[in-house]
Amino acid sequence: MIWGKRMGYVVKADDRGRIKLPRGMFSPGDRVLVLPAGRRVILIRVPPRPLEASSSWLRTEKSREELKALAESRALEEVGEKLGRRSLANRD
Repeated sequence: MIWGKRMGYVVKADDRGRIKLPRGMFSPGDRVLVLPAGRRVILIRVPPRPLEASSSWLRTEKSREELKALAESRALEEVGEKLGRRSLANRD
């Protein structure tokens, strides 16, 4: 994702391990899914009512817990694939 004209930002963790994200990435009160991906962290904004937001296009018999576990595992797989491709590209 690109914010403004920049590809990304470098931020510094404080003494309690917290980071302050650049203005405009998220709004106060936004819920954010934090996915650890090795030495990286993936942040995904969660809609205020995720089940309602997806009900028009997501039809399933799976429970909320099953869907959450499936989404997290697929996201981690995708991140792993992208990081693998990136590390291969950086070998030059």
